[in-house]
Amino acid sequence: MQNERSPLHVSVVEKLSSTTISICWSDPCLGHYASQIWGMAVARMEAICMLSGKPIHRGDSIFRPRAYGARVPVNRHRMILASAVSGTDT
Repeated sequence: MQNERSPLHVSVVEKLSSTTISICWSDPCLGHYASQIWGMAVARMEAICMLSGKPIHRGDSIFRPRAYGARVPVNRHRMILASAVSGTDT
């Protein structure tokens, strides 16, 4: 499992759809996103949930930051378990 440090602050701003959420992310090393869009995906590697601190295993339903063309966010490898997001059916 990756050794991941938790951000200073992460919270779900809004559930936009069944597959997208808006996140407020603040980290002194990785920057600040006031309303970053994260999309649902399947974990391809083990990690730690940035919201709950629980382990993420390959194949788990997760949310991760969306990339738009050449604009790839610096927190692109971070994940949140879908089950940690209130109101998300997994």
